[in-house]
Amino acid sequence: MWRLRKSVRRRFWVLCFLAVGGVGVFLSGSILASYRTAKRYDVLLTERDALIEHATRLAYVTVKEIRAGEKFTPENTEQKYLLSEQTPEGIAGEVFGMTACADLPAGSIVSTALCSRQEFLGTERECVFDNIMRSDCFSDYEMVDVRLRYPNGENYCVLKKKRLRRNEENAEECRFFLTEAEQILISAAQYDTQVYEGAKLYVVAFVEERLQKEADSFYIPPRQVILQLQELEIEEPKVSVQWYGMREALEQRLGNGF
Repeated sequence: MWRLRKSVRRRFWVLCFLAVGGVGVFLSGSILASYRTAKRYDVLLTERDALIEHATRLAYVTVKEIRAGEKFTPENTEQKYLLSEQTPEGIAGEVFGMTACADLPAGSIVSTALCSRQEFLGTERECVFDNIMRSDCFSDYEMVDVRLRYPNGENYCVLKKKRLRRNEENAEECRFFLTEAEQILISAAQYDTQVYEGAKLYVVAFVEERLQKEADSFYIPPRQVILQLQELEIEEPKVSVQWYGMREALEQRLGNGF
């Protein structure tokens, strides 16, 4: 029988050992590299998942264009999860039945500043004013009250919980959507600022509109305006016969006969 010489056999086994060792080193290196890569990517994936979870918001998104004054409904708005850097407090939690405060294109996230529970009535009109103090101190769509301060220090709320619309080109100009009764009241208040020197109209903002109630004080207009409101049979504000006496007492305090 043919036999390999001892030296050849020795070389053969050495080569086999080297081949097995090389394969082992290669496999070990591959496994170690794969482990390190997997570990590195696990860290990256964990960080990515944390970022995604932190940025995930449940929000209402418009599915078609909504005009200012139009109500949010299931037909024009849907709720879904999405990624956003906006704080959860700034995203509206419930919008169905609420009213859009501005024109919104399809795909817009509905924020708390862009919706209001106020319904736009048939008599509402956009009114522009440039003689209301401090309106330039507040941002667009801020919820405010318009108040009247008399020269003797008395102070009354003329318009309650109105959304302020700003004009970027004119800092002194402000806009409100007002009903017929509100337009009459603000006109009467402007009349008082002309009659009583030192009387001023100004705006004040809410600290947190969702938690605060309406102002308790209310403005009593002159007699002719009270009669006008009664003739129009306007329910809000509800005109009371006590208004005549209250207005007379106010004018006496201001030093002007009724």
